[in-house]
Amino acid sequence: MQIEDFIIASLQATSVDELFALYKLAMGKLGLDRIVFSLMTNHLAIGREAGHGIVSNYPDDWMAYYMGKNYFDIDPVRSGIFASTLPFLWDDMEEHRPLTKEQQLLMHEGREAGLLRGIGIPLRAARGAIAGIGAASSDAQIDLDPETLAKAHLLSTQFYAAFLGMEEKNAAPEDVQLSEREREILQWVARGKTRTETAVILGISPHTVNIHAANILKKFGTGNITVAAFRALNLHLIQL
Repeated sequence: MQIEDFIIASLQATSVDELFALYKLAMGKLGLDRIVFSLMTNHLAIGREAGHGIVSNYPDDWMAYYMGKNYFDIDPVRSGIFASTLPFLWDDMEEHRPLTKEQQLLMHEGREAGLLRGIGIPLRAARGAIAGIGAASSDAQIDLDPETLAKAHLLSTQFYAAFLGMEEKNAAPEDVQLSEREREILQWVARGKTRTETAVILGISPHTVNIHAANILKKFGTGNITVAAFRALNLHLIQL
């Protein structure tokens, strides 16, 4: 699949699974047959919290082992995604910052799991949102030259844009009705105030704020009051 074909197909995809299948096919043509896509930070605009492996075709055994060991806390690829704005080779990470023994073990175990060579691809969106892709090959002899990195970056950027567009459509509740007090609480949350600070500002108890917050979370279908506040902003239910 050519880059142009992927762009067209990605815009026609009707689900994240379909979009990821297209992306895997396009990346596979570059020799990168293993992909993991993660939200490195909360994505408030789409109501999604940070999470590792939002979609992935890494070996299931490796993903379970990785999560069980809490490797995401020390993973040098994840650190590189936060620190960089351009794709980078896993093989080059040590040149920029020496890996700890734990990180070296992680990378060694990844190779044993079939992730022989790979690249990290940082992705950026609005409001400081950061996502990342680990793209690996089961071929130790793959040539990850600058052209391959550039193509992988273009494909990944389009995948991310299509993913965000799809999730934005799904994030907005159809009909949310807020009480005046709920609006007030969300407005102060959107301005960066904690629940305790909001209680003081509004002259009510923290317990009362928590009761209203629980109702707000149900209405927006989220477990994060900050996500609910940004959804309310996007729906023009509140103003800063």
